[in-house]
Amino acid sequence: SCSDLHCPKDTRCQVTNGWPRCVHNRPSCDNVHCHKDTKCQMIDGWPRCVQIKVSPRSCHDVHCPKDTTCHMVDDQSRCVHHPPTCQDIQCPKDSSCHMVSGWPRCVQPKTSIRRPSCSDLQCPKDTRCQVTNGWPRCVHNRPSCQDVHCQKDTSCQMIDGWPKCVQTKVTSRRPSCHDVQCPKDTTCHMVSGHPQCAQTKTSIRRPSCSDLHCPQGTSCQMTHGGPRCCQKDTSCQMIAGWPKCVQIKVSPRRPSCSDLHCPKDTTCHMVSGHPQCVQTKVSPRRPSCHDIHCPKATRCQMVSGQPQCV
Repeated sequence: SCSDLHCPKDTRCQVTNGWPRCVHNRPSCDNVHCHKDTKCQMIDGWPRCVQIKVSPRSCHDVHCPKDTTCHMVDDQSRCVHHPPTCQDIQCPKDSSCHMVSGWPRCVQPKTSIRRPSCSDLQCPKDTRCQVTNGWPRCVHNRPSCQDVHCQKDTSCQMIDGWPKCVQTKVTSRRPSCHDVQCPKDTTCHMVSGHPQCAQTKTSIRRPSCSDLHCPQGTSCQMTHGGPRCCQKDTSCQMIAGWPKCVQIKVSPRRPSCSDLHCPKDTTCHMVSGHPQCVQTKVSPRRPSCHDIHCPKATRCQMVSGQPQCV
């Protein structure tokens, strides 16, 4: 009988067909450790951990973490995440937020149907924007001769779309005005294939006393259309074809406008045989090159009736 048999651990004695045998113990809830909110029950002779049926808690008893709210799902309180709204996202420029199928979306305002252009794209360094198949793309800049520094006696040329330094072909070229720096009041002209500096023809006008600076003790006089410096109390006269200063024959003479220096904006007029400075009557006159002062390396030229420095 079973009293004559000693069974090992986790087994027990059982009489089968009149003979005692050691058979394994059937598992029971005593041997099972269930998780929280579950308990052990024997189902079909086997222990099982099943959910403890508790009375449903309400959302009043639940404290949900940040960005979640409590909802009752299948009679159970659940903390679920807030569905995002337009307040939770920031749309880029030229777009606005709209709720699409319960989700916030940044959409282009339907103001006008226009394709994006290079003005909408900011390309990184050494790239440029190029529209390909109607869309702007950043492509690498093709190198040009501006990016290449060639050695002496070589020059940069674009060959097959790439800059290359090639040997400069030395050819005997004729000099041009680009090779000549003319002095002031002269301009370069090609004469018989050679550059020459010639006096600048500003305008065809006769020289006057304003073009001549006379030394102290002399004064300028116009003689035969040209200015001359003569000693005071002398006048310039053409003698034997040459200008000479001759003594003025002193004779009682009436004063004239040549003896009077009028201030600015006045002119001398003979009134009752005497010179007087009277206000200049402003009359509309066109400006001339005498009215402007051109900077260095430029000269005045009348263009469409107006003086300009060129």
